[in-house]
Amino acid sequence: MPIDRDKILKQLAITLNQIAEAAGYIARHQGAIAANGNGQNANLAQKMLAYIEHMQAINVAEQQRLERLLANAANAAADHADK
Repeated sequence: MPIDRDKILKQLAITLNQIAEAAGYIARHQGAIAANGNGQNANLAQKMLAYIEHMQAINVAEQQRLERLLANAANAAADHADK
């Protein structure tokens, strides 16, 4: 089954955008935690930060998976061209 390179590239672009957005959210929540000390708002910010960091890890794993798919597709195309 051929790999749809365009679909992978689109998904990779979406994933990279999500990673960039999450980096901003992480920075804001870290700032909120630092500014609020140990209050109720800081507790909520810590929970949100943990969630965003978890999602960030998932997005990074997805980025790596998509990049491997692209590399494999490129290698398969090169092998096919050599035959």
